Amino acid sequence: MSSKTYNALICETSELIGEATQADEAVFEAGAAEKSSFYPLLSELRVRYTVLIRRLDQVYDQIVQPQKRLIVKRLLEACLGRLLEIKHDLVELNLSDYTYDDDEALKRLAVTPIEAEPCVPQYFVREREKEVSERRQFVTDVLRKLGHEPVKPQPLVLTEQQAVVIIQSHERARQGRLRGQFMKEIRLLKEKGRDQKGEMSASAATAIQRVWRGFIARRTTKKRKQQEQLLIGMEMPPYIESKEIQRAEEVKQSRRQLQKERENQYQEALVKIEDQLRAKYGSKINERIGDELRRWISEYYERTGRLPDFPSEDAGGSRTMFSRQGTGVDSQLSKSSPISSKDSKRSKDSKEKKSNKSEENKNKDKEDAEDLYTFKCTTSVFLKEIINTNEEYEDIWKYRDDEDDHHEDHDSEMIEREKIAKIEQEIRNSVDEMMRTELELLQAAFDKDRAHKGKKSKKPQKKVRRGGKKNKKKKEKDLTPDRTTESLFEELVSNGIIRPYPIVSMDDFIGEKNFVGCEWRKEGREPSPTLGDIRQLVKEYCILPLGSEYVRTNAPVVRSVLIAGPPGSGKRMLINAICSETGAMLFDLTPANIVGKYPGKTGLIMLIHLVMKVSRLLQPAVIWMDDAEKPFVKKIPKTDKTDPKRLKKDLVKIIKGIYPEDRVLFVGTSRTPWDAEQKLLFQCYSKVVQIPRADYGSIALMWRSKLHRAGALSPRLDVSCLARVSDSYTIGTLLSALDGVLTTKRRLQLRVRALTAQEVAVQLSTKEPVYAENESAAEAWWLKTPMERRRLKMLQKLQELEQENEEKAAAMK
Repeated sequence: MSSKTYNALICETSELIGEATQADEAVFEAGAAEKSSFYPLLSELRVRYTVLIRRLDQVYDQIVQPQKRLIVKRLLEACLGRLLEIKHDLVELNLSDYTYDDDEALKRLAVTPIEAEPCVPQYFVREREKEVSERRQFVTDVLRKLGHEPVKPQPLVLTEQQAVVIIQSHERARQGRLRGQFMKEIRLLKEKGRDQKGEMSASAATAIQRVWRGFIARRTTKKRKQQEQLLIGMEMPPYIESKEIQRAEEVKQSRRQLQKERENQYQEALVKIEDQLRAKYGSKINERIGDELRRWISEYYERTGRLPDFPSEDAGGSRTMFSRQGTGVDSQLSKSSPISSKDSKRSKDSKEKKSNKSEENKNKDKEDAEDLYTFKCTTSVFLKEIINTNEEYEDIWKYRDDEDDHHEDHDSEMIEREKIAKIEQEIRNSVDEMMRTELELLQAAFDKDRAHKGKKSKKPQKKVRRGGKKNKKKKEKDLTPDRTTESLFEELVSNGIIRPYPIVSMDDFIGEKNFVGCEWRKEGREPSPTLGDIRQLVKEYCILPLGSEYVRTNAPVVRSVLIAGPPGSGKRMLINAICSETGAMLFDLTPANIVGKYPGKTGLIMLIHLVMKVSRLLQPAVIWMDDAEKPFVKKIPKTDKTDPKRLKKDLVKIIKGIYPEDRVLFVGTSRTPWDAEQKLLFQCYSKVVQIPRADYGSIALMWRSKLHRAGALSPRLDVSCLARVSDSYTIGTLLSALDGVLTTKRRLQLRVRALTAQEVAVQLSTKEPVYAENESAAEAWWLKTPMERRRLKMLQKLQELEQENEEKAAAMK
């Protein structure tokens, strides 16, 4: 697509942003309202921002003009942050981590459920592509030095007897083909020598026509049926990239290359234009600001008889001082007003507590009842940024005629305006510092003159802090101050703490979403999540906050996530997908992985320090612990030599040490989380994701996509029957069974003999399913999770209130 197409797309998106922000502001204007009225509004806003993110990501990925890309990125990050805020509001509203699409909102906005799932922005990895590849290469080089070569396919070793059998079979096949060709030639020669004087009868011609016309009609009907089913999506096209798709991808790559060229030109222009403006206008701006300040100070002195207090740079400098010009003599109220002591404050608070104690007791039950039925959205950090950035885009770019600028170069006039403002501010800061020094000298001379005349100089008052406690961030002691980041990185890679991971897309985690979840909630039933809901939840809690520094700093913080599920459910795949989609480094703190590494108490302290320090230096980073329940198990089996309780006391410290500005995420995976002490487990993990048993829709989608990709999908294969047979197995087990069936030899036979469900079922019979005992244990454990306990407690309170209301109504009658 051309630049004109993307410019039109961003203009349409700007209008959609205006509509979304208007609806968003209306939600905040409503204040506290009933939960039933809030849910459809927030669901619609979530879908709106999801669509906006998809559009903005497409524009940002392909638009070339560098200054326009900056404003599009600001819009994209602000929409990402607002989507996460809405997600957390929906979690608090429903007391459930899972969000289901509202059918009415999808219908109103003409959006499909697939489009309502947030996409992962491409710039998370693409803008750091060089950095990510260098880090992966560094890990590979270090492992190669240590002798850890990547796994290579082992060559097939045959005995002499096996080799002779293979050679004999191939030789016999070759001779058979030659003999067949020879006999065919003899037969053709015999037929050619026959007498062809006889004429074909009419009945024979009619029979041939009938057979041929029937064949043509059946073939045409089959083609039309296939085209119709392809059109309505009942069948998949062959898994071959068409030339159009390849050409479109080539165009995208060429535009991305052009982006890099325009960005380099833009960065060079920033430096060049700033140097030119500083050389041309620097001295003039310096003189003008200095003259203005000296004139203002002299006028202030003539008016008040004293020298002004010059504000600090943090307080705004001379700009703040100019704003007080028309106020006359500065008010002494702030200096003379006494500050209340702690004793007076305590006595005041105690009086208020005594007077309000009885009222609080009376209104406590009433407030609790109101909290059960009403809800109020949390204040948004990103909404104002979305509105301001969209207005800035409309003022500068929306109605601008760019038809003449086919190359989409940078705008030099915009750069000059921005740089002039920057240069003026820098010069103002330096002039302000000079004027502070001059004022101090003048004040000293003025005080000396007053003391010489017999007047006591006024002692400067001590500044008294009015605020509360200082928000001091406790600085951790650096145990490795003299070591470089590269040496620490190499040490952790050598010890297996930082490990490589395969590149996995989040879309490879195949699964359908729960399409009836919203309707069930309206009926008062809590729906069960599906694999598609798990994929969406991992995106919202792990990938989207971790990919952007601005979003991570300002969005609601998720420091740790626990992913639980049976073997083969895809836990490790999700870890690899999180790292791949964000370009993160993977730190492995699995108990079995740290056995014998950094021994003793001092070694453990050093391990924690290195992991936390390097994860901040190489952020984004994912700290992973497999078998997350083992540090909190009450009794360790005697056969377990991994010392899983080694990190038990320090896990909470590690997680609490992750600050909002750190793009670091702690993820634990567990097969049997119910074996751990639940209180300690949930102290570490703020969010819990349980991968459920694969439902029919997810299994059918998986079979259809995998078989289609392997070229084994045929009309003779009953995918529905195969999905029913696979009901009690995890997706990983099903994929291993498919790999066992589709060997190289069987793939070569697919054109002759189509794959049947019976072959897969026979292979599945050798695999272990998920037993009912494990499912019941997982369901019982899920009811003990903090979020589920809050939801059940709220339902219990609602039932009690309804019973009380019914009893009151019965008593009134």
